Amino acid sequence: MSGRPEAETMDRFSNDTGASVSGTRLAGKVAIVTGAGHEGEVLGTGAAISILFAAQGASVGLVDVSPQRAANTEALISRAGGRCAIVIGDVSVQADCSRAVAEVADRFGSLDVLVNNAGVVGRGSVEEVDETHWDQVFDVNVKGVLLMSRFAIPLMRRGGGGSIVNVSSIAAIRGFGSPSYAASKGGVLALTTDMAYSYGRSGIRVNCIVPGHLYTPMGNTGGSELREARRKCGLLGTEGTAWDVAWAALFLACEESRWITAVALPVDAGTTAATALAMRSLVS
Repeated sequence: MSGRPEAETMDRFSNDTGASVSGTRLAGKVAIVTGAGHEGEVLGTGAAISILFAAQGASVGLVDVSPQRAANTEALISRAGGRCAIVIGDVSVQADCSRAVAEVADRFGSLDVLVNNAGVVGRGSVEEVDETHWDQVFDVNVKGVLLMSRFAIPLMRRGGGGSIVNVSSIAAIRGFGSPSYAASKGGVLALTTDMAYSYGRSGIRVNCIVPGHLYTPMGNTGGSELREARRKCGLLGTEGTAWDVAWAALFLACEESRWITAVALPVDAGTTAATALAMRSLVS
């Protein structure tokens, strides 16, 4: 773990994996990343993906509900010489999704990659969860994937193909304590498989990243004790950050993964590979 503030790290366009972010793996490509905004000193997955894609040569459409958060990410990318454009919109609203895809395609001329990253955390057990809250979680986490993909796919098809990368969670396959979040992320897994089946012959690959206990704004709760517990949960015993998801998204977006589709890729340091009983000796 770095002692430097995350914002300082981003200003230098470097990252905590030790690898150089600059390259040409997405040179000439146009990408959209939802939930791309950033605020505070802990970097979220959407911002990290957007920054890495831009550093690898892509023109990136930054879709977010917050103008300020989107502007923060835009500033980081622009300062480093990357190309991006902001679209303010809510992925749970069909008109916003249609406009977002159209504006990015009009600005940069095409669309090659869509990363459905936007998401919200659910709260409350089955007995406690409010019906309105349940619907809100599904609207963003599942319907948002559907709607953004609905408008991106025709452009990708006309361009000869593309890559859609959805972001789920290990909560979809392991107990989490939030039925709305777990069920919605399970829906993302199911959508990934079905879209891969439906659009493979159009040259569109659809894959899914399944993040574990990352140190991100969404996972930055509970203080240092819980942060340390999350680190110990993985087989590697190291802390994951938004950059780890970003590198996985880059691989699934670029031509290196041209023969990979319908895959759910865990980015979890092996958290889901061992039972709780087997982890006792490692954690202690």
